[in-house]
Amino acid sequence: MKAVIPAAKKKEDMFPFSESKPTSLMPIKGEPLILQTIKKLKSQGVDEVYIIVNYMEEAFRDLFEERTDVNIVVQEELSGTAEALKNVDFIEDNFIVINSDVVVSEEDIGKLIESHEEDLSLLATDESKAEKFGVLSIQNDEITSIEEKPEEPENTLVNSGIYILTPDIFQLLEASTQSSLTKVINENIEAFDARFRLIDDYWIDIGSPKKLREADRVLRENELEENISEEANVSEQASIGEKVKIEENVTVEDGATIKKYTVLCEGAHIGPNTVIEESTVGKDAQLENCHIQSSLLFEENIIDSFVDLEQVVIGEECDLKSGSVLKESFIGPRSYINMNNSIRGVKFVPDARTDLSEISK
Repeated sequence: MKAVIPAAKKKEDMFPFSESKPTSLMPIKGEPLILQTIKKLKSQGVDEVYIIVNYMEEAFRDLFEERTDVNIVVQEELSGTAEALKNVDFIEDNFIVINSDVVVSEEDIGKLIESHEEDLSLLATDESKAEKFGVLSIQNDEITSIEEKPEEPENTLVNSGIYILTPDIFQLLEASTQSSLTKVINENIEAFDARFRLIDDYWIDIGSPKKLREADRVLRENELEENISEEANVSEQASIGEKVKIEENVTVEDGATIKKYTVLCEGAHIGPNTVIEESTVGKDAQLENCHIQSSLLFEENIIDSFVDLEQVVIGEECDLKSGSVLKESFIGPRSYINMNNSIRGVKFVPDARTDLSEISK
């Protein structure tokens, strides 16, 4: 089976992190999300993947330049998912479509593939804010309509954006004036034997920095494989909890405490008396005598002594000076946080500087 991953658009709602990375290339659980999605697809029998790109095309090409099973396809016209799929109309077999910015389990993907027998299958889930998604109408287990973002949803069963389609969809796309795949399907729903499978595990649509942090947490808690690399330098005087992953070339010094559900990515340096719990620390980060809790740090960050982070996402190459406390905030890449700042509930632009008050969009 083939897989198609639409990843062409820049998601403005992911500001400030979208200024330097597409959502699917953000390092969730220590690895770009799209790599994790592809691993799950491959484990379920997908043999070839097509990624449809536009924004930051070269970043995708660099990541997959040595992969012969992953193909980069450029979408020139960014009108929607229907236009995106027209770029792969050469596919001749059934194929799975999965949005590049969703988190779903390997088991749920496998269940959809294994049970597919119809013209169209999709994964569905219950969602309390159904008005933000495509809401399914069901009769005798068959989908009778998909209403996109209704003001008053008739139920809470929503489309996850994960489909199995037949090549017949390409004729419908060509004949339709709709820009959305969901709308094309809906206007032709009577021609389909369209069925759904409920998601058993989890599904997160990453549409905000808060959802990005949630996705990192969910993947750490559900998919983290405990492992300490033989190439890591972990002091015997450090405390290492269960469900911890420490990658190669990581240094953990005396007195550091690494608690459960934590990922330390390649090349990170964890200094004495640092405490990290339920967090992801990105590649080549440098942390000294600080406290990191329930946070996601991109690569190459410098966190000085007596810094306290809780429920924070920090973009790449930031520098946080001693004594600062940050809670429930989102710090754009390459930002500089001066000494002894107290910050809560703030979203910083890229290249922010607290010493110059350059922090807002």
